[in-house]
Amino acid sequence: MILRILKTNQAYNFILIPVLVLVLWFRSYIHPDYFPFFEGESDMFLYQLVHHWLSKSPLISNLLAIFFVITLSFLILRLNTTYAFIRVRTFLPSNIFVLIVSGLISLHALHPVYFALLFLVLCVDRIFQSYKKETFYAQAFEAGFFISVGSLFYFNLIFFFPIIWLGFLLIKNSPKWRNFVLPILGLMVPWLFAWSYYFLTDQIHVFNATISKNLHTENYFLRQNLPLQIYLGFLTLITLISSVFLLNQYDEKKISTRKYFQVFFLIFLVSFILLIAVPAVSHEILIIMALPLTFLISNYLIFMKKRFWSNLIMYVFLALTIYMQFT
Repeated sequence: MILRILKTNQAYNFILIPVLVLVLWFRSYIHPDYFPFFEGESDMFLYQLVHHWLSKSPLISNLLAIFFVITLSFLILRLNTTYAFIRVRTFLPSNIFVLIVSGLISLHALHPVYFALLFLVLCVDRIFQSYKKETFYAQAFEAGFFISVGSLFYFNLIFFFPIIWLGFLLIKNSPKWRNFVLPILGLMVPWLFAWSYYFLTDQIHVFNATISKNLHTENYFLRQNLPLQIYLGFLTLITLISSVFLLNQYDEKKISTRKYFQVFFLIFLVSFILLIAVPAVSHEILIIMALPLTFLISNYLIFMKKRFWSNLIMYVFLALTIYMQFT
């Protein structure tokens, strides 16, 4: 029952998604609070402007986070509608995204990673656009530019830059050399402006210190957090099941669909590596992981033949998300 409601392509989902977010995020506007940033996390060069503006109102900050989640859910819907890697018209990916993010209670406040995911989605869109284009120089430059702007909000997004090159290789097989150079130029332009500002204002030491803090600050989030461990354990289990299911149907997928899912796998892989390798990366990276997981889990739930199990998974998923609101 619940799965049928969430996966339908009916127009009422345009209302259901915002309502679902508002219901599951009630704590963020009833008892608003800021995200507990580590030193330097809120000082990234573009995010500090937003943080300074919102520093006197946690409620407005949290409402902006809600706005981002709703916007991102519809951008995710647009990705599948445009490129049809899940070969049915459905709102399920948007609803799955909302459920995943809603279970991460501490991230019910505004965080730079929401800006990062917005620009990553725009970057992925440019990569996917190259599939049907003979020349895609504008898309190559814009993909690098979006990663660059996003990394000025959330520094570790810059490590996703190689996905642009690998994505073009996967989708086009033999892209031209300009498609490797133009993303670098797109990456350099925003960072050159940021560096120039700090250089001209004699604040290069602040520039370097901010980057260092966003790389090396130890940031723990799982220790002594049993509810989050249970929630992430469920997400891990459903991710493994969905991955096996996708591999079993892989040969049946269209070539374009296979390529798109390969790009999503790269996003998941880079996110996982960052979580392990970069001390400053914490559970906020799960917001970025939610992008590939959204489509992976949706593919499983839509095409799974045994409706009982797919509905059971959705009931457990929703129950755990609600449970997290009271922990």
